[in-house]
Amino acid sequence: MKKIWYLVRCPQGDEADYAQKYQELADQKELQEVVCFAYHRMIRYGGSWHLERRTLLPGYIFLSGAKDIKLKENVESLIPCDPPYLKDLCQEDNLVAMSKGVIRDGKTIVVSGPLKGREKLIRRIDRHKRTAQIEVPLEGRTAQVTVGLEIYEKQD
Repeated sequence: MKKIWYLVRCPQGDEADYAQKYQELADQKELQEVVCFAYHRMIRYGGSWHLERRTLLPGYIFLSGAKDIKLKENVESLIPCDPPYLKDLCQEDNLVAMSKGVIRDGKTIVVSGPLKGREKLIRRIDRHKRTAQIEVPLEGRTAQVTVGLEIYEKQD
């Protein structure tokens, strides 16, 4: 049976609270999944690099079910949508892991991670922050989101 997906807007920073709220409000037979996408990125503090988990789409969560989701309260913010493209980038736990790559002759080549083979999505790379801006479809338009990408070698 095909899943029906809904996009829910919420205040930035409160995604986890809203995900739990929707989990409690929905009839468990109708709601199959509450998704708050995250990504890994590297951040430097204390003299070394650390892997950090951040919210991928601040202000958005996704709900899915086998049929129309009925909530115990009347909530107007459910927006029907296509299955989120980001689901394809997640390997587990709705998390977009760090990718690693090289730049050869001005061309980015991702050698490992979820962006491998999807280099065309990359719009901008920040080598110092070890991040990349990618474009993904969201609400009938394209949105730029940040994901982790470490470029460990540049060959000119």
